[in-house]
Amino acid sequence: MAKKIMRRRKHFIAVLGTGNYTPCIYFLEEQTCDTKFVQEAVLKLACGELRADDRVTICLTEGARRQNWEDRRYTQREIENHKGMEGEIYEGLHTVLKRCLGEMPNIRIEEKNIATGQNSREIARMFSEIYEVIDEEEEIYFDVTHGLRNIPMLVMSVLEYAKVTKNIAIGGIYYGAFEVGETDPETKKKIAPIYDLTFYHMIMNWSNAANSFIKYGHGDEISDLAKEKWGVRARTVPREQKSQMEELSGNLNNVADRLQKFTASIETGRGNIEYNQSVKKCYENYAAQKKTTSEKLIEEYYPFRELLDKIEHKMEVFKDAESNLEVGMAVVDWCIANHMVQQGYTALEETVKTFLCEKIGAPQDEEFWRETVVKRLCSGLYNVVGKDREAMDKSFEDWKIFLQKAGERGGRIDNGQIQDGLEKGTELYEMIIGNEQHRKLMKLMDQIGNRRNDISHFGFTTSTAKAEVLKDQLKIRWDEFKEIQKEWDL
Repeated sequence: MAKKIMRRRKHFIAVLGTGNYTPCIYFLEEQTCDTKFVQEAVLKLACGELRADDRVTICLTEGARRQNWEDRRYTQREIENHKGMEGEIYEGLHTVLKRCLGEMPNIRIEEKNIATGQNSREIARMFSEIYEVIDEEEEIYFDVTHGLRNIPMLVMSVLEYAKVTKNIAIGGIYYGAFEVGETDPETKKKIAPIYDLTFYHMIMNWSNAANSFIKYGHGDEISDLAKEKWGVRARTVPREQKSQMEELSGNLNNVADRLQKFTASIETGRGNIEYNQSVKKCYENYAAQKKTTSEKLIEEYYPFRELLDKIEHKMEVFKDAESNLEVGMAVVDWCIANHMVQQGYTALEETVKTFLCEKIGAPQDEEFWRETVVKRLCSGLYNVVGKDREAMDKSFEDWKIFLQKAGERGGRIDNGQIQDGLEKGTELYEMIIGNEQHRKLMKLMDQIGNRRNDISHFGFTTSTAKAEVLKDQLKIRWDEFKEIQKEWDL
């Protein structure tokens, strides 16, 4: 059964100015509205179907209240400029909106006094005053046509803040472009477009989400954004481009989905390249989809190309990583760069095992080789490395006995594996005791394992470390491993 999506309460907010409003035919796509108030046009043309619990809020100064909110008589200057006749009543926006919403008298038409914005302190007041009218979980439609020139920027910051603190959604941000309108030769009325500025808000959101990914390696925010219905919202574009934009919206959804799967594969430690949702395969899926999407970006969506390029650059460490060892090392680098300490220790310990499996030519994706042969042998040797040869030989013999008993117990380990394990284990043992640099790896493996256990066991260990120590030592141990790896075959 499909999950029912709850409709948010719509809240239309606009700023009322003090200028002389001139009758105009505003249009948004193919819809028109003949009115002197752009606020009425945006409410009718952009907000869709309204219901009784929706809200309308008009922000106004005392000057705007007297000039354009309340009904009044025409002034002498207006009469002289043929704006009205003597004795006639100039209908304010309040009356116009009540008539506009006449079929839904329960919709609240609220007024909010705001500062005039004459200095920085008043502008800060305007921020809080507009913010205060927004309730939790609302879907906001904002008309930024009138008021100070900084109103659009102020509104953008208010809405971004309210998205975090009040969990609002942005229905749309609109501007009535009276100044670019043209006069109809027959009606002598101006015809002007209403611009949908929501696209610019979306670019801001994507920029923030891309920054979150580039700095911290999190793909969820981009994935969440891509699921929003924004692709067909840019209503100012020609109809013929709508299909292109819908296709691009789908492609960006796919890019975001694959990016999220890539970061999830790191967060959950999917390092084995043979696994169909491994880090490497998720990266390849993302790169292929990103290439397809970038090639189809139309002019209106050009800003996304740069963001996608920045994201791809962040992921370049995985581009040439082909083997389990190379992918593991790329993941450790990624974890350190993105402060993913727990995943970093896990990736580092497993990558050391992969490295040793590779050195003795053992299968890297089988638990028997990684745990029973490599880890068990190295753990035993850690306690005696640096002592005399007799102590090391004794540890090795203990490991062989353990391995043989594991075979005797049956289960998934057969005699053939035991024999292969003994041969490869002997090879690894000779590598370790025959080279001082190799022996350093035993101590390093123990240190990494202890830190990994400390985190995995929630700090309930006998060697619990401070958070900053765990973080700092991950980078230190990583550098030590790279040094050992570089000098291993010298």
